[in-house]
Amino acid sequence: MVNVECAGGQDRATTTSETHPYIPPRKTRNCYTSRGNADFDSSLCGSSGDRACRGAGGNGTLSDCMSDNEGGYCKVGTNYYIARGSVFLPLTQDQLLNRYRDGGDTDETGREVRRALDDQERKFTNRIRELQIMGKDPLVQSSDSKKEDDKEVHSFIGNMLFNVGIGISFVIFIISVCIILIQNKVI
Repeated sequence: MVNVECAGGQDRATTTSETHPYIPPRKTRNCYTSRGNADFDSSLCGSSGDRACRGAGGNGTLSDCMSDNEGGYCKVGTNYYIARGSVFLPLTQDQLLNRYRDGGDTDETGREVRRALDDQERKFTNRIRELQIMGKDPLVQSSDSKKEDDKEVHSFIGNMLFNVGIGISFVIFIISVCIILIQNKVI
């Protein structure tokens, strides 16, 4: 399975919605306009048709989209732009610095790590199940000859103790019958 990336390095499978394909990823939403020539469509991710930053600064392209916790921005040359409605507005250096100063680091990174780990665990589990269905169980424990020898020894000793127990029970039964016969003066 191929992991398709949208602009700004956003994985289409984990950052976009299949039920809402026209809502951009949270970290790059400012790279796309709404109702403009740079609107988002998840089916175009990873292709030359992805319209991120199209028209920003006059000649913005897909590779100009930078993701961040504040919604991303378009860096065209030395200028920065964010989408507002159907147009791109210039972003000053002070506004860019304030985005990081005010926003700080959110828990989004931890959330992304958990999602990625859950996604990887799901892939591993699915692969194991596929192999089990095909009869190539990767979880089969290898058996050692020592374990088999131990089982043979234990079963031999167990059988011997069982037979000794049956023999002793039979002898006690015979002695009990003899004692009862003696008490009743039959013998």
